[in-house]
Amino acid sequence: MDTPERRGGNPLAVVSVFAVVVAGVLGLAVVPRLGLTRPVEGRAVAAAPIEADPASGEPEGNRPRSVYRLGDHPLLTSDRRLGQVTCELPAFGTGDEQLAAFYREGVVCLDRAWEPVLAEAGLPFATPELNTGPELEDGPCGAAPSADEAVAYYCGSNRTVYMPTARLRAPGGGEDRASSHLATLAHEYGHHVQALAGMLRAGNRRIAEAGETDPAGLEMSRRLELQANCFAGMFLASASGRGSVDRVMAEEAVADFRYAVVEPPERNGHGSPANQDTWARAGFGGGTSACNTFTADAGAVG
Repeated sequence: MDTPERRGGNPLAVVSVFAVVVAGVLGLAVVPRLGLTRPVEGRAVAAAPIEADPASGEPEGNRPRSVYRLGDHPLLTSDRRLGQVTCELPAFGTGDEQLAAFYREGVVCLDRAWEPVLAEAGLPFATPELNTGPELEDGPCGAAPSADEAVAYYCGSNRTVYMPTARLRAPGGGEDRASSHLATLAHEYGHHVQALAGMLRAGNRRIAEAGETDPAGLEMSRRLELQANCFAGMFLASASGRGSVDRVMAEEAVADFRYAVVEPPERNGHGSPANQDTWARAGFGGGTSACNTFTADAGAVG
């Protein structure tokens, strides 16, 4: 069956980032680690089908279309690498306007990295909406998660990345580390790539069919989340050593994914710290075929 497009209490509604699951499917809290924190992702609602712009005049049969498949998805069966991109990010600061500007330019750079690859695969492209309000607001995915549930998330219903500045500069968010903020944004954009490609909808359908807390449903959630880490790693490699993203910053951003709290098996929808790190680094060193979490052994996504 189809995954609901609105949350309505359903924890499949959002992909939340940089919070740690400690109780319940979306019982999230921030846990410190020697002055650093590493949040873990939540769940996603599938995006509506994405078509090419009808006003483009392109024949309907030639329009790029999302493909609702997983392990045999064309984006994954052919190895496609992101071209080198030069990100011109503004000077980093933790004020509301400084963070909003940093995120906006980050999305510009992510767009430049991902659009050619999606086009080559015959898939649609659209830049995500970006919400940088200080706090999260209710929206198409339902009631906004509280501060101890999530500090950022992606809503597939309106294809929006939510990066609330007040939460992200607080303990448990990126705080004053530009690399952590970039890692957060790149992961959330990874879910946008999944939505554009059709994998987010296909994966959420599997979760809904299995049951959100069923072992099979949790495993599919981990496959989606770990792939978003991998896509983030691909972007960080494409931007590394150019413009505003020097190699140190890129490496620090990739390393950020390893700082996760171990979830109990009955609530593990995100993967172990080791696997989160492994998949981010797989993307950092490879292309889209390296991010095929859907064909990986169960242990690699545990």
